[in-house]
Amino acid sequence: MAAKEPTQKAKLQLKALELTLTTDVKDDYYLQPKLQKCLDMDDLAAEVAALSTRQEDADDIARTGRDIMRRMMWYLSSGYSVSTPLGYFRLTAQGVFMESELNEAIDRDRLTLGVKYSMSEEMRQALADVEIDVDIQKSVTGPQVFTVVSAQDAEHPDAVTRGEGVPVSAGQVCIIKAKNAKVGGKGDDIGVTITRVDGSSHTSYFFPPVKLYPNTATRIGFVMPADAPEGSVWSVKLCTQLGSSGSLLKTPRTVEMADNFIVGEVTETEPGGGGSESGSGEDGSFG
Repeated sequence: MAAKEPTQKAKLQLKALELTLTTDVKDDYYLQPKLQKCLDMDDLAAEVAALSTRQEDADDIARTGRDIMRRMMWYLSSGYSVSTPLGYFRLTAQGVFMESELNEAIDRDRLTLGVKYSMSEEMRQALADVEIDVDIQKSVTGPQVFTVVSAQDAEHPDAVTRGEGVPVSAGQVCIIKAKNAKVGGKGDDIGVTITRVDGSSHTSYFFPPVKLYPNTATRIGFVMPADAPEGSVWSVKLCTQLGSSGSLLKTPRTVEMADNFIVGEVTETEPGGGGSESGSGEDGSFG
């Protein structure tokens, strides 16, 4: 299949966010990609068909793409490594067993299989060629949502630093690390909404304030639905009407998390998302 290369360079939008971890410097920022739509195989197939010099059908391209991915998964699960224009993929295994245990069927619950990815030269070149726009995000007075971590990692961030983090898991408590984000107020929209952004289901779950614990200015907890699939990708939206000293604002404020979180993965800590409990306004004040 012959296809033309896009005539426009890729454009990457970055947000410059204030670095709150440094107390002695007031004008330092860290950069974070501004996420766009989560594309699926149908989206990519439609783009390939549009760029093609032939009259390929997008559905046929998507079908072929899915077949390739399924074979790739089969070979990876069989111990093969796979090299693609995107990068290099190989299987990994984690688990410790006694010699006596290896003479019988091993306990699969103690064995973790995964796939490691390394960027290809083509992917590195694509990043090198991208045009970058930076949008400076000045200090925000309203609620800010940084990241979602497991309850274990929220209590033990030092373990995450050592590479011993606990992944976000279905049926377990998750913590939204935030600032000025205590949830409360009047109205059906007040609460936290998580929405699956990968696949085609776009399933959403809404958590009103009574289902959020803890619910403070810097930490909001919810239970990840038990049927959330491993590897699924989720967005977060928070709506609150609480103002300073617990007073109600005239209009609720809604904020969406800039990044998504993945079930089954340890969330990377963002430089500005630490959010110390001290002096952060536990009453949910906006300043």
